[in-house]
Amino acid sequence: MAERTQPAHAVLLAGLVAVALALTGGGAAWAWWQATAAAESPPALSAASVDVQVVGLGGGLPGPGGTVTLPALSLTGAFPGGGDSEVVTVRNAGSRTTTVTAAMSRTGTLGAVFTTTATFGGTDSGAGCTGGNGSTTTIAAGGTATLCLAVGLSATAPTGTQGQSGGVTTTLAASLPGTSWTDEGTVVSGAVGAGTVPATSLSCGALGVLSVRFNWTSVPGATSYVLRYGTNGSQSETLTVTTRRFTSALSGGTAWVVTQRNFGQVTWSSVPSNTRSYTVAVVSLCG
Repeated sequence: MAERTQPAHAVLLAGLVAVALALTGGGAAWAWWQATAAAESPPALSAASVDVQVVGLGGGLPGPGGTVTLPALSLTGAFPGGGDSEVVTVRNAGSRTTTVTAAMSRTGTLGAVFTTTATFGGTDSGAGCTGGNGSTTTIAAGGTATLCLAVGLSATAPTGTQGQSGGVTTTLAASLPGTSWTDEGTVVSGAVGAGTVPATSLSCGALGVLSVRFNWTSVPGATSYVLRYGTNGSQSETLTVTTRRFTSALSGGTAWVVTQRNFGQVTWSSVPSNTRSYTVAVVSLCG
C-alpha cells in the first residue's frame, strides 16, 4: 500500500502557529499601545537691536543715528600746549552685547596741530585724558561705559595757527558681532579755536633836535617787541621795553612794531602795528 504525505501548505501553517505561540508565552493574547503628549510651543521669535546712546546730552541719541552737542568740550583762544577734556557716558540700549568705537575728527579750518583723544575708561585731567583702554570697547546689553574726549593745541603749533577755528566731531559706531547691523551717533563739541597775539599801537613821542622817540602800548603776555624802522622798515631791534629814542645826524623812514609771545617751544608774533613815518633832523618830524 502506498504511503500518504502531508501537503506542503499545511506544514507552513503549523510552523507559523508555533512561532506565534512562542512569542506570546503560549497564549493567543494580542494588544496595541498608543501614547499621546502635548508638544511645547517654540519661543517667540524677535529681532535683536543695536542702539548706542550718550547719557545726559539732550535726547542722548535714541534709535538709529542722530547728533548731540557737548558744549562743555570747547577750546577757545587756545595757545600752544593748551587743551580741554570731558567725560561722557555711553550706553548700550540694544538687546545684545555691542562693540562701540569712537573716532574723532576736526571741522572748520582747524589744522593738524590740533590734537584729539578718545579713550574709554580715561580720566579727565583738565587739559587732556589720562589712562583709558583705547577708542574701542564692548558694552553688555543695558550697560554703560565712560568715554574721555579731549582736544588740544600742539605745544609746537606755529604762529600761523592763530585764528584757526572750528569744532571736533566724535562718531560713535556700534556693531553687533556676527551680523552686519550697526548704529552710528555723532557728538559735536563746543567751539574750538586758536588765540591770537594782539598787536600793539605805535605813537610818536617827544621830538628833539636830531632825535625822535617812539612809544607803543604794552600787550598782556608779550615777552618782547620787534621794532622795525629805517627805509621801508628795513632795520629791526628786539626790545622788552615799550619805548625807543633815535638820535642821529640825519635819518628817516617808516616804523612799526610786532608783538612777540614765547610759549616755550615756539614763539608767536602778532600782525604789525600801525605805521609812523619819521625824519630825524635839526627839525625832526614824526606822524
